[in-house]
Amino acid sequence: MLVASLPSDPGLGRGLARSLQARHSDVTYKVFPDGESYLRFPEIIDDEVMLVLTSYPDQNRSLLELFFSVELLSSKGIERVYAVAPYLAYSRQDKEFLSWEIVSGRAILKIVRSAGLKKLFVVDFHSEKLLEEFSDLLINILPVKTFGRYLRENVEEPYILVAPDIGASKRVKLLAEFLNKDYVVIRKIRDRVTGEVAHELPEDLNVRGFNVVIIDDIISTGGTIASIARYLVSKGVHKIYVLVSHGLFVGDSLDKLRASGVSKTVVLNTVKHRLTSNLVEYLDVTDEVAENIRKTLIK
Repeated sequence: MLVASLPSDPGLGRGLARSLQARHSDVTYKVFPDGESYLRFPEIIDDEVMLVLTSYPDQNRSLLELFFSVELLSSKGIERVYAVAPYLAYSRQDKEFLSWEIVSGRAILKIVRSAGLKKLFVVDFHSEKLLEEFSDLLINILPVKTFGRYLRENVEEPYILVAPDIGASKRVKLLAEFLNKDYVVIRKIRDRVTGEVAHELPEDLNVRGFNVVIIDDIISTGGTIASIARYLVSKGVHKIYVLVSHGLFVGDSLDKLRASGVSKTVVLNTVKHRLTSNLVEYLDVTDEVAENIRKTLIK
């Protein structure tokens, strides 16, 4: 197998190649003066190629480069073309919320599948709907071991695992099982008049003096996590840890998190955008991705 790093590879390519005992190559890349992408692969003698990329920042360019690459490899007769895209953009647009909206998440997956991609490995994919619809293509990797090891080594007991909403409960449940701990789901309450959102823990739960770990898939603007953190601070918690797979950190999100009382934000190396801050720590998910690739492709 050849592991080929596309321009947006967030740093997983070489480590994946080592773990999979595969060859590694970067792709020659430049941008023309008019903004068009140019890519050139080395001559490939392998019958399997694993492309490595991410799609933040510059979602549109990185996805177009994936389409180009899959089409080229398929046209050269390579039948087993795979990709690792730990963060896949547009996954939140997985249905028509309004009539005649483009379902961009579905469109992207249809394009890469029709171009010849056999498997697409993603980390903590946002849409259960698309995972079901494209079960032949998508392999979703939940970073249970990576986050679990961090919590065992860095967060003092007693601590409580918290899902910010019912949609996050699956990933939190798996982590709780790995750690042999309980977890709770925050209830979201929306004021029908003002539209403001509030959060509530179960009534019989006392978190005063506890550390709290909020688990989610994405931090974008940080508004939801900041709102939950302020609520938890009001309940007397000690420290608030936020563990998310994809740290987009749009705009003043970091300032929001700091002001809300978050003690530490832990994210994976799934996007190319990185912050330098004592509030943010990055974990390497390469080993867990490689383990899932071996389970899927090596029978």
